[in-house]
Amino acid sequence: MDSRQRTLAAVRPHGRTGVELGPLDRPLIRRSDGDILYADHLSTEGLARKYAGHAAAGPQARGALVEVDLVLEHQTLIQALGARGPVDYIVASHVIEHLPDPLGWLNDCADALNPDGVLFLAVPDKRFSFDRNRGLTRTGDWVEAHLARATRPSPAQVFEHFARAVRVDPRAVWAGTETMPPLFEGHGPQAGLEQARLVQATGAFLDVHCSVFTPDSFLSVFREVAEIGLTPFEIAEFTPTPRGELEFFALLRKRAGASPAERAAATPRPDPAAAGPAAPGWRGRIARMRPARDRR
Repeated sequence: MDSRQRTLAAVRPHGRTGVELGPLDRPLIRRSDGDILYADHLSTEGLARKYAGHAAAGPQARGALVEVDLVLEHQTLIQALGARGPVDYIVASHVIEHLPDPLGWLNDCADALNPDGVLFLAVPDKRFSFDRNRGLTRTGDWVEAHLARATRPSPAQVFEHFARAVRVDPRAVWAGTETMPPLFEGHGPQAGLEQARLVQATGAFLDVHCSVFTPDSFLSVFREVAEIGLTPFEIAEFTPTPRGELEFFALLRKRAGASPAERAAATPRPDPAAAGPAAPGWRGRIARMRPARDRR
């Protein structure tokens, strides 16, 4: 299944009301699929202006931006919904990694959902993205950002992006032939320092990935924040990064009446048998030749 098929199977939009966050020109839920509202931090016109000079990062088809129904620049989702909320489901593809305070955002999403409503996430797997050389996000990173009520990426997150973002060939990673992907032009530790100094001095907002995950690390962080009562969600379904793809998928269900221990217990355990990319170089070739029971 492709991302759209997975989304449709997860949220079953027919006869239900939902919100898709940040669809730009590639919505996963279409108007014809059901009662869907599109939300973003800017209006359609504002997004067109924002991406006018950033063709590589923005929409691929200039005239194909969806019409934004809910503008979230200065309000939460439930505030933007007004009388139209709460809704049955929310779809957020490649959104959570950009958020300065993911725990606060998860709570805002829960406020906008009906009891037993679901939040469907598609999350980039750092092994196949420009985040490949960055360290993994820890539970403490989410807790710190939540306690600080972070509203913009920190200087440390900005530094890590500009210092380490690399050009990754996902096909080579899956094949086990990718060893040292090159930095993007203009990136490196010195560039990271300059950008970190900029945000520290001016409070500028630079859109970078604030969270960096593999499927296993996401499960570990989510289980811990559920266990300590910092999210009203449990993981109802989880799909590790399918072979040849770049992202993993989590269907979160709102369970306000459950205890933190119950929500944490619902979190799937990492599956050691799940397919992953081959190790690079000669060690990977040797590992692939050994029987699975001998791989340690």
